[in-house]
This record gives sequence, C-alpha cells and structure tokens, in this order.
Amino acid sequence: MVFKLSSASKIKINMSGCGKRNYDTENLALEALIEAIIRFPESTVTNVYQCDDCGNWHLTSRGAKHPYLIENLENGYIKRQRQALEWKGKLGYN
Repeated sequence: MVFKLSSASKIKINMSGCGKRNYDTENLALEALIEAIIRFPESTVTNVYQCDDCGNWHLTSRGAKHPYLIENLENGYIKRQRQALEWKGKLGYN
C-alpha cells in the first residue's frame, strides 16, 4: 500500500462531532498518520481507528503501531521524506 504524500496537504480536515480531526476513509487517515510522523518526529501517533461515535477515522497514540507505519519506517521512506523536508527548509521551499 503506497500513498503519495504530495496530496496529504490537500486532504480536507474536518472536526467531527466528537471534537477530533476526522478522515473519511482509512486510507486518508493512514496518509495523515505518515505525514504527521514525517513532519513532527516527536509525534506519538502510531495508529488509526474508526470512531464508534462519529463513524469517521482518527489518529491515535494508543495501541500498537499500524503495520503500514512499521513498513514505512523499516523501508526508509519516512527517513527519506524527513530529509527531503529538511532540505526544502534549507533551500527556502517551505
């Protein structure tokens, strides 16, 4: 499962009735999870879940790491994207 993060900034983020950022699909939530880990290395989010209250998908710091997050950590994708983001900042592209 591979998502292009360039579209992550175009994800429409809504606040749900339960007061959390919500995503319409699991794939959009996973894309947001990876983007959060790239942009905020100190972030504690590790997984996504479908909310029983609103039916939308949210990020969470509870539980085990999502397999998709583990895959992207192990294959070096997140590290490469962090480096790219760092260079964008150095070159003034942020």
